[in-house]
Amino acid sequence: MGKLEIQIKENMKTLGTYKPEFDITINIYCGLVDQYEQMNKEFKKQKFTVVENTGYSDNKKKNPIVLSMESLRKDILTYATALGLTPQGLKKLQKDQKEEKKNVSKLETALNNFGT
Repeated sequence: MGKLEIQIKENMKTLGTYKPEFDITINIYCGLVDQYEQMNKEFKKQKFTVVENTGYSDNKKKNPIVLSMESLRKDILTYATALGLTPQGLKKLQKDQKEEKKNVSKLETALNNFGT
């Protein structure tokens, strides 16, 4: 288990959102972040070249690393939100947990009243 994965799990435990069932999603999230960091290093090596010439007159295109990084940022945000690691994601998870507790309480009440 990597440092990032350990940190993510600790953060989620602090927020009260961690469940072992999330481990696969956490692992994928950490892989995406790792890929992003590697691409960012390469991007720095290329002196942050966002647009490059195609070789044909004045035609230019976006650097493939930039395109990949943009895609990874979207994926990372999606996973972070799903894991409750963004304000929006945390709010949704907390709301879901409250509803789950409410439903369990109603079930407990019904079961307790069943025998009386």
